[in-house]
Amino acid sequence: MHDYHAVEAVVDRLRAAGLTEVVEVRIRAGAAFSPVALRQAYEMLTLGTPLAGSRLLVESADQECACPACGATWHVTCEDLVGHMVICPSCSVPTSVEGATSVDVVGVTGG
Repeated sequence: MHDYHAVEAVVDRLRAAGLTEVVEVRIRAGAAFSPVALRQAYEMLTLGTPLAGSRLLVESADQECACPACGATWHVTCEDLVGHMVICPSCSVPTSVEGATSVDVVGVTGG
C-alpha cells in the first residue's frame, strides 16, 4: 500500500504543475518499493487525467547497507526490507536503511 501512496504524491505534484501531453515520467525509488507495484499504481492513479497513457519508468536507487555488528555490506532490494529495517544476511542483526522510502522525480518527457 505504501507504493500506492508514494505514487499518489508524485501524480499530485505532476498534476499541480499543470503538465499536459506527458509521454514518460522517470522516478528514482528507494529499496522499499517494488517497481511493478509503482507502475501498477501509476496506471490506476492516472486514468482519466492528462497523465493517462504515459509511462512510468522506475529507476532503483542503488542502496548499500553495512551491518553495524559484523561489518558485512550488501545491496538492498525491496525483498530485503521489513518495514524500514533489513536483516543482515551474515549475522541476522536488524539494521535501518537510510533513504529506503524515498521517491524522486528525475525527469518528465512530453509529446
